[in-house]
Formats: sequence, structure tokens, C-alpha cells
Amino acid sequence: MRKKQIYWSLSFLFSFFGFYLIEHLFTVKPHVVSGNGNLGILVIFLFTPVFISSWIYTFKLAKVKMVKEGKTTIGILLFALAGCVLLLILINDYTSELITALGGTPDNPESKIYRFGWFNQYTNSLFFNVYTFFLSHVLIVISGSISVLRKI
Repeated sequence: MRKKQIYWSLSFLFSFFGFYLIEHLFTVKPHVVSGNGNLGILVIFLFTPVFISSWIYTFKLAKVKMVKEGKTTIGILLFALAGCVLLLILINDYTSELITALGGTPDNPESKIYRFGWFNQYTNSLFFNVYTFFLSHVLIVISGSISVLRKI
């Protein structure tokens, strides 16, 4: 394996680990009462360089692959767009389930997140979950593909 692919693999895995930590360890479950604030923000700040490096390496790798295999660029782009649609459907379903479990939106007085806003210790997993992780990387692959197509 080449050095760039090793860097990409490591950044991808560490980035996934960061998303996993935020979703599973630093998001309070809807049935639990939290009084400690949003500790997930600390993990988000710590992993932000990892997330960014993962996206940069994914973009570069996608761009190199598209240049080498120019005939498959359109196919990969269409497959990635279909993946985006599927991931958006899954994200919408996940969001609806979590909002229902929390008792409603931050505007609803009966909700656990009433007056907390959308980004809090109960909703970290809305933004950092396996679906958003893969959606962000698929969007980066699409942008890498488009950058190659623009030069052709």
C-alpha cells in the first residue's frame, strides 16, 4: 500500500472513531436526565483536525482515482449521488425517531430539549452519526469527481 493510502486509511478510521465516540458515548439517551452540559463539544473540537484531514485525503484520493480511471468517473458519480439520496432518507428517518423519543423539538414545552436549541447533549447524534459520516465522505468523493470532470 502506498503512503497516501495508508494516511487516508488511518484518517478515515480515526474520523469514524470520532463520530462513533460522539454518537455513542457523548450523546445522552432520551430516557436519561442530564445535568452536566454537552461534553461532546470537547470531543468535537479534539477530533475536528482528524475530520478535516480525512475529508482532504478522501478528496485527493478520489481525484487521483478519477484521473487514472476516467471512463468510470460518470458511473462512480451516479453511484455516489444515489448513495447520497439513500443516506439522506436514512438521516431523515433517524432524526424523526430521535425527535419523537425526545418528546418534540426545542420549541415544544413537553420536550426534553425545550429551550436547549438544536445542538445539545441529547442531539449530538443528529449531527455526528454513521449516516452523516458516510454522507460527508460521499459528498467529498462527488466534489473530487466534479473537479476532475471540469478539467476534462
